[in-house]
Amino acid sequence: MCGARITLTGGLVAIGLAVALVLSQSPQIVVGASSRARLLQTLGKVQHGARICQSGETVPPGSTSVRLELGSSAGPRVAATVRQGDDVLTRGVSAKGWIGAAVTVPLRPLSRTVQNATLCVAFKNANERVSFLGVLGQRPAARMNDGRALPGHITTEYLRASSSSWWSLLLPVARRMGLGRAWAGSWVAVLSTTLMAGVLVLVCWLLVSEPR
Repeated sequence: MCGARITLTGGLVAIGLAVALVLSQSPQIVVGASSRARLLQTLGKVQHGARICQSGETVPPGSTSVRLELGSSAGPRVAATVRQGDDVLTRGVSAKGWIGAAVTVPLRPLSRTVQNATLCVAFKNANERVSFLGVLGQRPAARMNDGRALPGHITTEYLRASSSSWWSLLLPVARRMGLGRAWAGSWVAVLSTTLMAGVLVLVCWLLVSEPR
């Protein structure tokens, strides 16, 4: 039973340290976007290593990643390159296996704002079909590597790390959790968190307590 107590205590301490470490990091914030439209349409679908480029991009300084509105059931590696003319300003490659309607590609941050840049996206070892999402009719339109133009502009967002950590967002999150309820207020989140912590403590005590 002593070994069980040590194991459980060590596991709880490790979980607590992991949570504290994650909350100490800074969330990603959007510092620039190519479109603010909420209703996105499928502009096209590609497969097997196709490449597509989109001009008219504005890359804010300090951007550490670009979020692309793509769709895939098992996304391949996405390679993004930002050019201005023939000069490559920054580039990056995402991890594979992403799911959903967006993928974030890390970039080397730039020290200045770059306007009228061209963002090129390529897929490495792509077996799954990838859909491009964006705004129909918006210009400049994205173009395939064979010269074909898509019927609109792919939605892109440029992100960087916030100056504050997740700890500073605890109070706003608590306020949002308390909205739209019979008894509104930040105390709703505090009460629910306290109850969950109490249940966890009770379960741990029952697991390590000596049987009578």
